[in-house]
Amino acid sequence: MKRQILRNSFFTFMVLLLSSCFKEDEKVIPLKPGNVETYVIEMLPEYTIQSYFSFSDGGIVASNDRSHWDMALSCEPGDYTLWLNTSVFMKAARTGVFDFNVSVSSQNLELLFDESTGRIEGNAIGKWWINNSQGLQGDGEVILIDRGIDSEGEQRGFVKIQPSFDPVSGEVMIRIAATNGSNERSFVITRENGRRVTAFSFDTGISIPQPEPSPNQWDILFTTYTTLLFTNTGEPYPYLVNGVLLNDTLVKAALDTLVSFEEVSREYAESLQLSYQKDIIGYDWKAINGDVTSGNITYTARPGWNYIIRDRFGVFYKLRFIDFYNSQGKKGYPTFEVQRL
Repeated sequence: MKRQILRNSFFTFMVLLLSSCFKEDEKVIPLKPGNVETYVIEMLPEYTIQSYFSFSDGGIVASNDRSHWDMALSCEPGDYTLWLNTSVFMKAARTGVFDFNVSVSSQNLELLFDESTGRIEGNAIGKWWINNSQGLQGDGEVILIDRGIDSEGEQRGFVKIQPSFDPVSGEVMIRIAATNGSNERSFVITRENGRRVTAFSFDTGISIPQPEPSPNQWDILFTTYTTLLFTNTGEPYPYLVNGVLLNDTLVKAALDTLVSFEEVSREYAESLQLSYQKDIIGYDWKAINGDVTSGNITYTARPGWNYIIRDRFGVFYKLRFIDFYNSQGKKGYPTFEVQRL
């Protein structure tokens, strides 16, 4: 009997000890619903401006011309992924060439763009570095870059790059030249703690200031970006769209069309399955009227599409788009209503 009591006491002690090791779930204190606010984002008819929006600040916290940078280097520890600026329709191809002095061309190469979902599996360049007994080093392959188009729709041309690690600083170094080897230069890209990526230009090196704020400063980005569309016969083709991308480091969202905007409550929002997918809001909150291939199109917002967003602080918002034109009838001015739940 005494042995049974000791065994029970020991079991109780272990349960208490182990339970004290588990961290309590973080509690988000519900706030009173806010007022419905209306915002107009100025992207201009040519969609040249990228704008980073914060729900808690109630406005844009940073903006830049979309063509002021070319690529972005991941700042995550141990990750050196290179991301393309798909807002200008950039693409990349592995060449199979390891001698930077050899001329390269796009003939017989498959040019890829970064998937708009933000998935690492959809990165066009892929893992270009290796880490072995000799430390970090690039794999040496030359990568062909299609720089996309400018705001007038004109081609920006091709360059070739060869990423590696600077032997002195250990930072990533990008060797750049025209496809025939002319105009060669190199930039060392310093990664900054607290940032998701460091952006840089093929013309000037690191962009100052950085176009993308640190992840704890913004929630959604208004920008053009490249995605995959399909023809009426189901044929896929890359296309430059205008829409909204998520801060997929800290922010989650979902689309809901089952209830009206007015009916969406905090309780309803908490019942939905939210996602970190970068293009979960995307571009199709507006209907396209006309023929995309001819360019003779207009847009109509879909106010029945509600987006439920959990911001970087864990606060829920509901959002719907009500227009894509300004009061003068010019496109490129997304207008939306948003309310804190």
